[in-house]
Amino acid sequence: MKAAVVTEYGQPPRYADFDDPGEREGYQLVTMLAAGVHQIVRSLASGNHYGSGDELPIIPGVDGVARLADGSRAYVGGAPDPYGTLAEYTIVPQGFSIPVPEALDSATAAGILNPAMSSWMPISGAGGLEPGETILVVGATGTSGRLAVQLAKARGAGRVIAAGRNAAVLEQLPELGADVVVDLSQDRDQTIAALRDAAGDGINLVLDYVWGPVAETVLESLRRSSLPRQAGLVRYCQIGALAGRNISLDAALLRSSNIQISGSGAGSIDPAALLRELPKLLELATNGVINIDVKQIPLSSISQEWDSPERLVVLPQS
Repeated sequence: MKAAVVTEYGQPPRYADFDDPGEREGYQLVTMLAAGVHQIVRSLASGNHYGSGDELPIIPGVDGVARLADGSRAYVGGAPDPYGTLAEYTIVPQGFSIPVPEALDSATAAGILNPAMSSWMPISGAGGLEPGETILVVGATGTSGRLAVQLAKARGAGRVIAAGRNAAVLEQLPELGADVVVDLSQDRDQTIAALRDAAGDGINLVLDYVWGPVAETVLESLRRSSLPRQAGLVRYCQIGALAGRNISLDAALLRSSNIQISGSGAGSIDPAALLRELPKLLELATNGVINIDVKQIPLSSISQEWDSPERLVVLPQS
């Protein structure tokens, strides 16, 4: 079969032949219709993600929409190494196939679920966003961040604060549900002041897609002495690390402020809970509550398009 094949970490995958996955107990063979090139897909293929394996070659791709043996379409994932979803065919666990509504096209479903799930789990799970609460989305100008803004509003957030660096996208975020936007491209002191001003009576939940020095700035803005009206716990959820994998954190900040830091990603989320939430996201996408722009490309263009800034969805059968 044809597939996107990673033969060297740090290099774009090649369009090449790869052995068919064949049959395996507990798995089903599926025909891939669409697969998203998400941030995590690129990170895994770079070899720098904590989930990257040691053996090459591999086929990247963590999820997508496939045609099952009975002819139906389903959202699938969980292909075992060395297989992934950026291929004409793959194998996925028998229990990981969620029906895709007829009204939702394959490319949109393949492109939207992974980035949407990154915020939906911390928003909807235990300790998530309660109706009327205030949420801060850090990295709101990226695809996942924009979806987080939409999902927070759909969940009933009382106030959505969207923080990011892309000025053009920041201007669009109020249309998606942001009540106030904060420009993270300002210097540190200006950013801290802007975040404190935006916080108003306090922040309940923070979704952080960037980490690194940006997180240091955001956490400083949440220091209790600087937010006298802050009532209750600030739940800080670390999701992505686009600005860096490490931070320097003042111990006194944690001791003097009511901040709880946790992470959301593979390993911290119950797989069963994840599967239960997927149909809800598919329904939200079908009804237009959440939207995403994707660029559809044939599998044969994977090498040339791999580093595109656009949200890519590969169509393996085209």
